[in-house]
Amino acid sequence: MKIGLLGLSAVVLFPALADAKECVYAENKSFLARVVAVDSAKRHAYGGEQNAGEVMSEPSLLGEKEIVLFFEQGPHSAYTKYILDILDKHCVKATFFLKGSAALANAATVRDVARRGHTLAAGLWPKAGAAEAVKFEDARNETESGLAAVAKASNEAVAPFLRVSQRALTPELRAYLEERGVSLWHADIESGDGDPGLTPTAFANRTLARLKEAGKGVLVFRDTSKTTVDALDSVLVNMEIEGFKIVQIVPAANFVPKPDILAKLSIPATVSAPRVARPSTDQAEERRRDMRPPARETQRSAGPVPQSRSDERRNAARAGSEDVRQ
Repeated sequence: MKIGLLGLSAVVLFPALADAKECVYAENKSFLARVVAVDSAKRHAYGGEQNAGEVMSEPSLLGEKEIVLFFEQGPHSAYTKYILDILDKHCVKATFFLKGSAALANAATVRDVARRGHTLAAGLWPKAGAAEAVKFEDARNETESGLAAVAKASNEAVAPFLRVSQRALTPELRAYLEERGVSLWHADIESGDGDPGLTPTAFANRTLARLKEAGKGVLVFRDTSKTTVDALDSVLVNMEIEGFKIVQIVPAANFVPKPDILAKLSIPATVSAPRVARPSTDQAEERRRDMRPPARETQRSAGPVPQSRSDERRNAARAGSEDVRQ
């Protein structure tokens, strides 16, 4: 989606909350507004409602200022853990569209994503996602392999949700995905975290400007981007200050991998993750922090997020309609 940028001076960043805090799921107080159970067998494409040629015939799942968070191209052996910690800190849940090959190579990280209550989904393996023209047989096999790989790596159920380049979407593949009950997910707001030369502050300002202009929708980051790691905390703080709410999507029914595909996949021997620098903001942002008003504190108390509460919310969403408010 092409969105004009607002002036950076119109967006003011506030310092992040100091510590991770326990989520308090109280009406009108939680940053995670609700959980939506999506039936991929009934509707086969979501998101991208403001993109040319991708206008959906059904009403949007989202109300004003409601945002769905996507992370794709991961998992990364180091960055994904930092992203998970930041999401925990703000008590929000996201959907991770993982590459099959990366999922198998970083199975422990995939299991951590699932353990923390996020939705697992898949993107096509690099060959199909990058090609100008993809044979139907190749795209079909890589779709099946990608979803099966995430299931194998996580040892958990996987949502029948797929992110794929438009270049790989042939009419045959669309028909096959509908037959398999797999829905396609498009972006409303591209964060552009792969753009070169952006400082974390500039990236966070630009993302907030795009969110304000769009008003609602699917916001996509890459969990392979250090820019995302460095800026995500500030983005989430300011989203909450501006009144945005996060919506988690979960499947009404999980994807069922083909046994023969699963049998062909294997998890490689564990290797040590590379050491990387901890997330940091740029020096200009650090100098400005002392001059800013304090961030608005939310009503949370120290302690871990009870996993049983996340399970309860997702199960309630699946048991009810597509739109389940908590």
